[in-house]
Amino acid sequence: MTSTGNGQDQERAFRSVAGRFATGVAVATAVGPDGPVGMTVNSFTTVSLSPRMLLVCLRRDCRLLAAVRRTGRFAVTVLGDDQREEAAWFASRGRPAGADGFAGVAYDDERVTGCPRLTDGVAYFGCEAVSADPAGDHAVLMGAVRSAGLLRPIPPLLFVDGDYARVAAPREAQVAR
Repeated sequence: MTSTGNGQDQERAFRSVAGRFATGVAVATAVGPDGPVGMTVNSFTTVSLSPRMLLVCLRRDCRLLAAVRRTGRFAVTVLGDDQREEAAWFASRGRPAGADGFAGVAYDDERVTGCPRLTDGVAYFGCEAVSADPAGDHAVLMGAVRSAGLLRPIPPLLFVDGDYARVAAPREAQVAR
């Protein structure tokens, strides 16, 4: 990637280069004033084991970040490799707000935070928000993990080079509902 070209060309080039790094796909959720709020994220990682912390990057103008700022809680569900439709649905800016945005998606209230947990995912985290620091057009939302568990023993959904990818099946693990 070079520094020549206009801003849009540089943005496309950066996105292409960054896309070479495979990421997992998850849906971050919270409870907003009009009901559940969620969006697909791939800027998500664990940060610390002691204390247990993770981060997720969210657009600074999104409803989800506003809901987290209001309640101080959020959840993250890691999607399974059979959940491409859910990933696309929660990535859609045209998706309806509130419960209508979760229509047809299996979810329950995560037991500690009360935030939506997509029950067909492969793992989940319930978090207390620690900070939301500006980072360009996004915010880095840091969360203290208050609960976590496995859901289904299938491979996670991956995203690389602008498309979904598969990994080998994970080793057998205890699945907690």
